[in-house]
Amino acid sequence: MKEDIKFWRYSIPPVDRIEGWGIFILDSTGMFAAVTDYGNYAYMWDHYGKRDFREFVAGLAKSPYYILEKIAIKEYSGDKTIKRIKEDILDCRRDGSYSKEFARKEWDLIKDIGDMDNVYGFKEWYDRTHIQDTAEFYGEDWKPCAKAFATKLMPRLAEVLKVELAKEAMIQEAS
Repeated sequence: MKEDIKFWRYSIPPVDRIEGWGIFILDSTGMFAAVTDYGNYAYMWDHYGKRDFREFVAGLAKSPYYILEKIAIKEYSGDKTIKRIKEDILDCRRDGSYSKEFARKEWDLIKDIGDMDNVYGFKEWYDRTHIQDTAEFYGEDWKPCAKAFATKLMPRLAEVLKVELAKEAMIQEAS
């Protein structure tokens, strides 16, 4: 006989009456869905390696990057891109691959473009630079709201789940 699917719903209130609220739906098949002020996310884990899916979800709070890989899509990051370019210029200057003049010209190019906060700025830099393998400098990151979901809201859900599971374990032991 097929086991009945269990559903759980959790409402996490905002921390300051404004930010950090979420409504979560979980089920025993591994379905996870969240409607929050940090965005809406869903994922299905077919194999979660725990007796109870809630145990698995509670453990996700320890691995924010794991959950981000499952629920969010990385997008272009101007900050990461500029950091990679500058690190490369400095490294190549140190090891002598770039002359002082070449390094200065490339460093100034970043300033000349000014707006690398979007892919159009990256494309302009890409078209004007003389650095090789420029596509490798394209930086990506998760949206700040997705990071907040994983690092702020998921730990609060995890605490609720742990308390609930502990209460259920005590009831089961008592019976």
